Amino acid sequence: MSEIAGGKVPQKDTCHFRPEGGCIVPEPVATVLILFMLSAPNLVFSGAFWFETLHLMKWATVFVPAGVLVAVAGARIAFIEDVRNSFVLDPFGAVWLFLVLFLVLQPLWAPVTSMPTFTREWFFFASLWGFYTVIYNGFDSRRLYLLLWLAALAGAVNVLFAELQIREMHHLFPFIYPTPGKYIGNTGQQNMFGLWVAIAMLGSSWLFMRVGTDEEGGEKKGAAVAANLLLFTVNAWGIWNSTSRSAVLSYALGLFVLSLLLVRSIGARRVLVRLAVIIAILVVTFSATLLFGRGNAFVMKTVQMVENFQTLGKRDSIWLTTAEMFRMHPVSGVGLGHYKWNYLEAQRRMLEKHPGMKWQYTYWAHSEVFQWFCETGVFGGLILAALGAWWLKCLFSRLKRGDPLSPEGIWASSFLFLIWFNALWTRPFHRAEDALWMVLAFGLANREVLPSGFSWTEIRKDWILRGLGLTMCAVAVAGLLFFARGMGGDRLLRRAHTTANAAEQRQLIEKAEGRLMVRDIAQRELAYHYIRTAREQKKGELLAEGLMRLHQHFRQQPHSRELVRLMAWYSDVREPYLLESVARYLRPGSYSIRDGQLLLSSEDLGFFFGSN
Repeated sequence: MSEIAGGKVPQKDTCHFRPEGGCIVPEPVATVLILFMLSAPNLVFSGAFWFETLHLMKWATVFVPAGVLVAVAGARIAFIEDVRNSFVLDPFGAVWLFLVLFLVLQPLWAPVTSMPTFTREWFFFASLWGFYTVIYNGFDSRRLYLLLWLAALAGAVNVLFAELQIREMHHLFPFIYPTPGKYIGNTGQQNMFGLWVAIAMLGSSWLFMRVGTDEEGGEKKGAAVAANLLLFTVNAWGIWNSTSRSAVLSYALGLFVLSLLLVRSIGARRVLVRLAVIIAILVVTFSATLLFGRGNAFVMKTVQMVENFQTLGKRDSIWLTTAEMFRMHPVSGVGLGHYKWNYLEAQRRMLEKHPGMKWQYTYWAHSEVFQWFCETGVFGGLILAALGAWWLKCLFSRLKRGDPLSPEGIWASSFLFLIWFNALWTRPFHRAEDALWMVLAFGLANREVLPSGFSWTEIRKDWILRGLGLTMCAVAVAGLLFFARGMGGDRLLRRAHTTANAAEQRQLIEKAEGRLMVRDIAQRELAYHYIRTAREQKKGELLAEGLMRLHQHFRQQPHSRELVRLMAWYSDVREPYLLESVARYLRPGSYSIRDGQLLLSSEDLGFFFGSN
């Protein structure tokens, strides 16, 4: 043990050298599950068998292994004395656990309107803490090499998928997400595709810059180096073609920090030589995209961003709305997952103060930090800021003293700079497959950067540790059941969507409504079912029932999609009071209601109803 930042931290690979009975999860089980859940999710999507055609299978490949890991860890803490004796609840993990317990009570004081949304988000947040605990107490850091190879391979495969998508050849392969003309692979979104290949590239950079510096002192085989650089080249081609500026800048920062940290362990000359190789590959691949790829689109977007710097990358309206949302509920926050359900109201207030801003709708603040402040309030936001400042202070203090980081600690620290810089501009932590990598990096880095304990984090009573283990196991099992029932509900919704029998459709949707994970979606679909049936059977009472249900759903989850449809229906049936209750979310002064009908400018009419 060595003194770090006023506390003690375990040596590298501490858990690996403990007796097998003392590890929080048996090493073979942990290794297989962790390798799978960190490499597979970005390669899969749900497909037409499910109602949620993209994310559900990604969630399954993340949350099922995570739930099993946490359940096993909790059971072993509760029932095996050696595990309890070796278990460490570090200060970082203790604060995180406090937030998990604090936020489970948030509906008592925050304006939570959608319990399915809140429950999904809370289980997600809790699962990340459980995964962090497993990593900190048991992950064999020597497996990082294999994990980064798998990430690089998964990134390169996604680049191949994206190339087929952009050429509209994806239909030849059923395992490629069907998005013709897009360059997103199986990630589902451009910035997230860019982030994933940036993660893969940082791992390849670490592997390449570590060549010849392994603990045995021998040179890596030339074939392995060539394969690593080949994967890096493919991923570099992909990141330029993604046109994601946030991904490129995030990788650049991660590479910069990686290089600085490696100088201490392998010397400046060796780092500079290998950095030159990496930069050369980046220059060549970028030049190639200018001739044969989407490099010109990347340049154009970058030039536009610089020329219109005052819009903050077209985030000015979103961030002003975010600031207004925070002012709405500064202490309580709007509730986990409820940023999107408060956006229309916050934007309405923002536009009253800034009428020149753009009207739009988004689920995300395009800054994880801003969104966290809005959803958890000033208390949760200050805890996040304090944790970040403490982590940076401990890292800089260690470097100032000249204490070297392990190779794994160097990768983890540089990765955290990459993903948190990305989080300032995008939403990586709202994608479970990316958030897990952040947790892995914290788990590895915190073994070395932060103290392993203070007096207030030490658990002295055996029964408390047993209780913690049992609670971990119980919550993990409850989460697995919640997700399994949710998958069943999603399948019911898909069956309802494909059947032509109205009675059977209603029965399936009502059955899905009993599954908490998809209850909100089922309630929305049931409202649309009533409206469709009313139109087919020309029954006014069914239309009234459907509109009532849709309006109730809109009050719980205000979304631009339902806003447009309710405005259209209320205008058709001449309900001025109800029409005003939804049209109020439009830009102030941009509409009027006459004889129960909504009057908009031709521009706004095309914006809201042009596709109808």
